[in-house]
Amino acid sequence: MKRILLTTTSLVLAAGVAQADVTFSGKGEAGVFQDAAPKDGGVTAADMTVYTGYDMNVAVSGASDNGMTFSAGFDMGAGSLHDGGDKENNLQLDDVALSAVTIGYAGVTIVVGQDKSDDLYDDGQNGDIAISGAFGGLNFAAVLDTDSAETSNSFSLSGSAADMTWSLVSTDTDTGGDAAAKVTVGYTVSDALSLSFKHDNKGASDAVNTLGATYAMGSLTLGLSGADDDTTDFSVGYAAGPMSVTYATDESDNWEFDAAYDLGGGATAFASMDHADYTAVGLSFAF
Repeated sequence: MKRILLTTTSLVLAAGVAQADVTFSGKGEAGVFQDAAPKDGGVTAADMTVYTGYDMNVAVSGASDNGMTFSAGFDMGAGSLHDGGDKENNLQLDDVALSAVTIGYAGVTIVVGQDKSDDLYDDGQNGDIAISGAFGGLNFAAVLDTDSAETSNSFSLSGSAADMTWSLVSTDTDTGGDAAAKVTVGYTVSDALSLSFKHDNKGASDAVNTLGATYAMGSLTLGLSGADDDTTDFSVGYAAGPMSVTYATDESDNWEFDAAYDLGGGATAFASMDHADYTAVGLSFAF
């Protein structure tokens, strides 16, 4: 009798798995790094220190008979991983963290999860429900925060016409507690040159207008932007075959450098550093 029950249970579990798609993905990393003054969430290392880390993600997805899609999952990790964007090594928690639940229907996507979606204007704060989709040539999104205190609700609209793109992003509460919005317009002059303009009202702060230009010459890309708050950014990037290199600086000589070489099979060698004495050199392996 026990054998019959076990067999029946196995068949039920197998049937349940067969109705959904399960994917595994993640990355592992090993290298050396130094970061005497990391940002929030970073790992301190006053001297060059060996580090290792991994992050594994499991996702389950499926679809109902009426065309609704759904997905959820979890991630887990240990050690630390290099973050080239923020120039820090982030601690990977070894406990299992539940992801948001994503539901799609009729071109609309809904993401539900406590603090799982960034505020569309200010990614320094989070929301609990995100809705996005398209209507004709118009793209829309909204992120709602259901917390009882310090809630922020944001939305965005974007579209394009010929060689021009535009977007509007707004929030009713930025990190300073004020309503804020920004408008961005992009224009493609040619295959090599593109221009941009952004007006950001900065909530209660003074509004900032920014002009930018990007010029591509084969494997080389140049970027330059200037704002009326006396800030300037310059970048140069090179990408050819498996190699990519970028260097960026601003009016205060705050610079950062990144280089990567694709070794194939999901393996990448990288080097990253900045003006604040952050340095990381290592190998990452995607799986």
